[in-house]
Amino acid sequence: MATLVETPDVTIFIDPAVSLAPRRYSLPPHELEWKRLEEVAKDIERLASEADVVVVTHYHYDHHDPGKHVSLDIYNGKVVIVKDPKNNINVSQRIRSSKFLKLIRDRVRELRVADGAEYVFGRTRLRFSPPCPHGATPKLGYVVQVLIDDGDRKLLFTSDVEGPILRESLKFIVRSVPDVVIVDGPPTYLLGYKFGMEELREALNNLRVIASLKTEPVIVLDHHLLRDLNYRDFFHDIMRGTPGKARIVTAAEFEGREPLLLEARRRELYGR
Repeated sequence: MATLVETPDVTIFIDPAVSLAPRRYSLPPHELEWKRLEEVAKDIERLASEADVVVVTHYHYDHHDPGKHVSLDIYNGKVVIVKDPKNNINVSQRIRSSKFLKLIRDRVRELRVADGAEYVFGRTRLRFSPPCPHGATPKLGYVVQVLIDDGDRKLLFTSDVEGPILRESLKFIVRSVPDVVIVDGPPTYLLGYKFGMEELREALNNLRVIASLKTEPVIVLDHHLLRDLNYRDFFHDIMRGTPGKARIVTAAEFEGREPLLLEARRRELYGR
C-alpha cells in the first residue's frame, strides 16, 4: 500500500513501508520475495525522500517501518502526519508508535496528528477520516483513511479497512466522492478461518456502493485481497452487481504491469 501522490502543490508519500508474511502455507518467505522486498524498499526510499509530506495511517509494519527495511532518512525535514498515537489505538500499536516517534521526532520538520483533521498545501487539501477499525472489529487497532483533493481530482486511500467491511468506514469514502480509490480489500485468503462469509458479503456490498458513485471511480483494489490467487473472482462479483463505468484494477495494473502475487504463490515457488 506504499503510495506516492503528486499534485501541482505538494508531493505526498503514504505509508512508506514494506514487509513479508513470516509464514504462509507453513513456509517462510522465498528468496524471490526477499529480493523483491529489497527492490521495493529502495524505490520507497528514493521516492519518499523526494516527498514534501509523509503520512503514516497506522503502526503495523507493512505501513510504517522503524528503520528495518526503509531508512529513517526519508523523514528528514518533512511534514509528517501520523495516526494519533494516544487515542483510539490498541496496546500493540501504542507501543510501536511510541518507539517509532522517538526515532523520527528529531528528524522531522513538523509532526501532526491525522485523525479527523484537514491540512491545506496550496490548493491541495488533505482530509483524514476519524479513526476506523482495522477490519470488522477494533481488535487489530484503528487506522485513518486519507483523501487528497487538488481542486480538480480526488484520490482516496483507505489504509487497512479490510473491504471496507464496516458501514462506518464506507461513510467517509461515499462522502468524499473520489475519482480514484485505493482500497486494501478483504482478506479472502482467511475465509473460514479468521474471516467469515457475512464479512465477505458486507465487503462485496460496500465495494459495489463505491463502484456506483457518480464519479465512476477507478478502484485500485489490492493489498489483503492480492494474497488470494483467486482474487479475480471477487473482482467479477463486484462488477456483476454494479451499473456504470467504474473500473477495478490491481495496483500493478494501475501502473501498467502484471501482478506478481509472490506470497500467494509461495508454495509454488518452493516447489521449483
